[in-house]
Amino acid sequence: MPVPLKRFMPFFTLLLLAVLPLLSGCGAPANVSWATPSDGESARTSSGDIQTALNTYARALVDKDLEKFLSVIDAGNPAWLQQQQDLYSRLEVVPFSDYKIEVSSQSETAPDTAVAKVSIASTLRESFTELPSGQRAAFLMVRRDDGWKISGDASLQALGRNRNAGLEDFGPVAVLAGDHVIVLYHPSEESTAIAVRDKAEAAFPQLEKALPRTELPKVPIRVYDDKQQIDLAYPGQWQTWAGGAARSLGSGAAQGGEIIISSGIYNSSGDDGYNSDMLAHELTHVALFPLQGARTPPFLIEGLADYVAGMQPVQLLRDKLRAGGSFSPRLSDLYEPGGFSALLTTEAATLAYEESDTAVAYLEERYGNEKVMSLMAEFKRRENDTGNQDRIVDEVFRSELGIGWGDFERDWSHYVTGNGQ
Repeated sequence: MPVPLKRFMPFFTLLLLAVLPLLSGCGAPANVSWATPSDGESARTSSGDIQTALNTYARALVDKDLEKFLSVIDAGNPAWLQQQQDLYSRLEVVPFSDYKIEVSSQSETAPDTAVAKVSIASTLRESFTELPSGQRAAFLMVRRDDGWKISGDASLQALGRNRNAGLEDFGPVAVLAGDHVIVLYHPSEESTAIAVRDKAEAAFPQLEKALPRTELPKVPIRVYDDKQQIDLAYPGQWQTWAGGAARSLGSGAAQGGEIIISSGIYNSSGDDGYNSDMLAHELTHVALFPLQGARTPPFLIEGLADYVAGMQPVQLLRDKLRAGGSFSPRLSDLYEPGGFSALLTTEAATLAYEESDTAVAYLEERYGNEKVMSLMAEFKRRENDTGNQDRIVDEVFRSELGIGWGDFERDWSHYVTGNGQ
């Protein structure tokens, strides 16, 4: 029997969170030095003046001031000028509350010409209140009579790779705000955006019940037209796609996260129930980002996400446990930080999520939601421990539940098979 699609969806959330290393040397010009002198850029290449120009550019996007925006775009590069005008028009309705570009290093490549390597960060109005980690990029800067101008994207030259695409690169961006989410989409995807907003909003009562006292900033949901656009926006960060995934926007609780949606897959699923569950699952991941640490067992994270989304039947796991003998993965494999990344088969993925779902369901029924949240908090507190993961898991279960890991796993097995508690 084919495995329900829902079983695969959380797995790709983990793949999405993998950090993609920067590529190097891919067609970049040789001998470009990025060591900015500490006491003296040349008199003609002032990092302060370049930063001022980038500040004007960023502030103009927040203020929706086209004249100010164009004042720092190099009119001597008509193709770039037109590209920037298009960019502005596509972002004109996006409600930034902040946008920052900070020069991290620069190199003078010719008289009155410099390449500035920068970090970029943005904040949507009524969304997260702190800036996320910035995307690395670079600009070509030229000095004109009235100051420094931005004359092109130099990411390939400075970083050895092109800037990742944004939603705005594929067309004008429209905005649809709800009480808890803000949906960004292309006008052609309006019906999808409305459905996504409504289903996401409907998930919040159960989310707030499962994660009490969790203060979640408005969650940006980016609706891409298709998988190809997503691959260009987040290249190499997953191996396949299942309609939706969550991405952390930073380590601070107020930074939250975003959800990425493929409209094509969302609409082709033909299952409103699946789409509702998927959005609830991914919203739970966003809520859990600041509550989890390096030592938090992934079965807790995935199980809680499915607990909010709605549990599915667990017949495969029940049959395996009743038959006895060995199978993989076991629940104990899923308290290792990399436990989900090793799932290579359909059966292994199905078992992993059935184990996670039932372990959290048992915790909620037997010990209550407060104890589940206490487990999360204790694992977070111990995220910098250097001890073995199996010892840490056992100690945390004993301190919070009064029962060791082995006894918990035995009781959980009885719960799943119906032979006991």
